[in-house]
Order: sequence, then structure tokens, then C-alpha cells
Amino acid sequence: NKLNSHLKEIMPGLTAKVFRTYNASITLDKLLESTIGSNVPERVASYQTANKEVAVLCNHQRSVSKSHGAQMERLEGRMAELEALLQELKIDLDRAKKGKPPLNDADGKKKRNQTPEAIQRRILQMTQKIAKMNLDMRVKDDLKTVALGTSKINYMDPRITVAWCKR
Repeated sequence: NKLNSHLKEIMPGLTAKVFRTYNASITLDKLLESTIGSNVPERVASYQTANKEVAVLCNHQRSVSKSHGAQMERLEGRMAELEALLQELKIDLDRAKKGKPPLNDADGKKKRNQTPEAIQRRILQMTQKIAKMNLDMRVKDDLKTVALGTSKINYMDPRITVAWCKR
């Protein structure tokens, strides 16, 4: 109450809530100006990182969920599966370039013959999928103790986010 009275003396209508909202919004705007990212997942991660900084500034914390460890283990298991598939694809590509049929898959079933170009496209897709999953895992782990929703809903001006998305 004393703080709000002091702030109103400095500027009519200025309150701690207004100052906090301004501080969060201006911080978000400055952080988003320096973001980099050429594709949507990288831009989303950049936005979440900026949002995290604002949430930390506003002291919006939460405890780590009980299931966080299990979720990360599940994601790491899925990542290992994807990397194993990528290695299989690389072996299949080498064999296809030599004109040999692909090896059987892990279940012992025969794989169909594909051109080296088709296998290279699948390798590229798998590499992109692995990169996105790595990014998602890193962001999930970084944000485990920060409550992003509070700052996003109550303190950050949505016009800043819209303007950033249009850039």
C-alpha cells in the first residue's frame, strides 16, 4: 500500500501491478528482438526461453512434477529408438549404393528395396525429427521449475507476441 502511494506520487495511475506488467512486457520485447530461429520449433523454443526469463523475473516458480523424471526417461528411450533407426537407414543406404538388398529389420522381417534417394530422404526426415526431439527435451528440462502460464496470461502484453510472430 505504501509502495502504491509512492508510485502514484511519481506518476498518476502507476501501481506495483502496472509497473510489474510493464517490466515483464518490456523484458519480453527485448528478449524476443534477439531471438534466432529459422524454423517453427526453434522459434517456439526461443519464445519459451524468453517467457522463462520473464517468469523468473516475476518469480513465478513451481515445483518439479512427480512424473517429470519418468517423462524424460520415456523421451530418452524414444530418442534411442530413433537413433537406432537412423543407424539402420545409414546401413541400408550403404547397401543400396552397392546394389545389395537391405538387411532384415529387428523383428527379422524383410525390408523392401528402396532407391538410395528415397533412403536419403528418410535419413533427412529422421535427422530433423531427432533434432526437434532434442530441442523439445532440452526445453522441457529447462522449464521444469518455472510457471510460464502466470506470466504469459497476467503480465505480458499479447501484442508483443503477435508482433514477434509476424516478423
